[in-house]
Order: sequence, then structure tokens, then C-alpha cells
Amino acid sequence: RVAGEPALVVGETGGGKRTLICVQHYDVQPAVPLELWKSGPYEAAVRDGAIWARGADDNKGHLLLRIQAVEAYRAVHGELPIRVRFLIEGEEEDGSAHLAELLAKDPTLTDGDGALKEGGAIDAAGRPALLLGGKGILYIELRVRSMARDAHSGGATHLPNAAWRLVQALNTFVAPDGRILIEGFYDDVRRPTPAEIEHVRTLPFEADVLKKIYAIAGFAWGRKDTEARVASVFEPTCNIAGIVSGFIGEGTKTVIPSEAKVKIDFRLVPEQSPQEIRDLVRAHLDRHGFKDVELIAKEGTRPYRGRMDDPLVRAAQAAAEQEIGKPAMLIPSSGGTSPMWQVCGKRSLANVTLGMGHPNAGAHAPNEHILLDNYWKALRATVALYGRYATQQ
Repeated sequence: RVAGEPALVVGETGGGKRTLICVQHYDVQPAVPLELWKSGPYEAAVRDGAIWARGADDNKGHLLLRIQAVEAYRAVHGELPIRVRFLIEGEEEDGSAHLAELLAKDPTLTDGDGALKEGGAIDAAGRPALLLGGKGILYIELRVRSMARDAHSGGATHLPNAAWRLVQALNTFVAPDGRILIEGFYDDVRRPTPAEIEHVRTLPFEADVLKKIYAIAGFAWGRKDTEARVASVFEPTCNIAGIVSGFIGEGTKTVIPSEAKVKIDFRLVPEQSPQEIRDLVRAHLDRHGFKDVELIAKEGTRPYRGRMDDPLVRAAQAAAEQEIGKPAMLIPSSGGTSPMWQVCGKRSLANVTLGMGHPNAGAHAPNEHILLDNYWKALRATVALYGRYATQQ
């Protein structure tokens, strides 16, 4: 471990020629707002055929599933025919800030043949979704301090408002059609091939299910259903995660805010670097006259997209289809982030998800849960994967 930081928990079991690295995490997102939970976020309440708790889907439920699959394989078949190495970190939700440093303490930890990454899902129609990579992330905070303290709003004719200043800066980041306007942002993006785009376009996409879950009439930036699916896999993003300034409580208070803050996450695609994007954001602010806007950035994680043509992917696909009973969807990348660059990048390893999440699981939100029926299906599929991967060509 790194002094003062969450530990990396390592365990290995089994034998055989191949090593499968299970990349998991034990940290979770904050459970706020607590008042929206129907049961305590850490009670693991069981009702309506589901387990409700923070981390049930992301990622404690999947971590337990991987471990129980080892136990189940041994109970039925005996010793594992592959080595399964668990790398369980405690900073995934914070960008895996120290994972590279932790792995550098023992470089053999990333010596393997493939990686079973966190998460995984079964869509509303019961089809397993196997994700073969993830976007990177840069998380930043922008701060504006316009004066020493808040003031009476009668002075709005001449006193600087921090909220307006921040809004004006943010207005230079994204165009009305969603294109990111930061100079140089797309320069290093590795564009998908026509074949990759066509593959994603042909995958089933439950657009109506998503619209119903989130009560929206259509997708952001005017994207049609298929466009939204392709963008979710291949496009980088600039997302406002939260913004605060001035008085936002009950009632009225007429003030000029002296301070404003916004938190932004950029999801990155292959060849984009969090450090380079951070520098581009700083240069963009300066170029547009916002040198007074303070930028605070976390370390970030690089994107990683593994190959589709690999024994691990074929074994996972066969195992999922055998135990879940429907054709598996091979999706080149998730919209989220996992530290697969740190684990797989050195040897260009394939990686895959095989899990039990579902479209309305509520990861990162109140009332996160997993469906027990999905859990048992994914557990059986993972047991099958452990067996198949030993001999899969």
C-alpha cells in the first residue's frame, strides 16, 4: 500500500497455464442524498427479488460474484484449471489515483493472459452485454472568487458576480450540438473504423427502456437512437457533475455570490491523455480571458480498449450464452472508466466484463440494487468462464 491511502488487496488461486486477472474494487460512491433511499444504503435489504445497497452493483456485488464463482467451481469440479488473480483496489471511484504506484511495487501482478474487469450487465431483454474496454477520465474542479464576500444584489450593476463569471467560462466549453470546443481536444482521438462503427450500430439498443427509466423524450444533443449508442461507445464527453454558488436554500435571499464552483468529468477515448486534456483546459481558459478561474485537477485514468478477437472474449461469450441463454453483445467500450490501462496496457491484454447489472440498477444513485435472478445467472456464467478459458482457442 501507499502510506495513508487505501490498500490494494491481492489474492491468487488455482493453477494451469493461463492467468486471469480479476480487476475489482471495494470502494463505492457516496450514498447521498440519503433521504431518497427506500432502505438504508448499507443495510443490504432484500425485497422484490433484489438486494438494495450502495455498491450492490458497483462493485461489491460483482466482487462477491467473482469470489463465489471460485468457490462454486471448486465445489462442483475441483481445483481451478486456470490461475485467478484478484486485484482489489480502494480508489476506483476516485480515479485509481495510486494504482500504478501500487502495481509498480510488484510488476508481476500484471503478468497474465487476460483480465476480467469489474461490472457487466444483462439488458432488459435478458441479453448479456460484454464490455471490452472503458473510457478514461479526467476530473476537475473550477473555482471563481470574484470578491471578498457576498454582497447585496442591489449592487449587481457594478459588483462582480462569481456565478455569472463561471457560467460565462463554461459557455465556452461545449457547443449546442454537444461538440467540445476546447482547442485541441479531439486532436489525439483514435477514430473508430467503419467496421467498428457498423458493429456497434447493429447491436441491440434498448433506447425506449432508457427513455422510460430517466423519463426523457429523447437523447441529449438531439441524437437519434443509433447515434446515441455509437457516441456512448466512441465519443469523449465533457460533463458537469455539480455546480454551486450563492443562495440555493428555501425562501429568498438577494445576494451577489462571491464564490462559484463546478465539478466536471471528461470521459476520454483511446489516445487521449488526462494530463494533456488538463493542460488544454487550462490553456483554453487563459485564451478566452479566464485566467482568474482556478483549475484543480485529479490525476485521471487513461482509456483502454482491448481486442475482440481473443480466447478470453470467446470463452466469456460462450459461457454467457450457455448460462444466460441469449446471444451476447460484444461492446468495444463502456461509457464509464476502469483502470484497465494500468493493468492491461503493458502487455496489451484483452479484457471483458461478465456480470449481472441491469439498466435500472441505479449505480452511483439512490436505491442501487441487483436482481437476484441476474446474480445467479452471472454466477453460473462466471463458473463456466473459469472452466472454458483454460482450453479456449
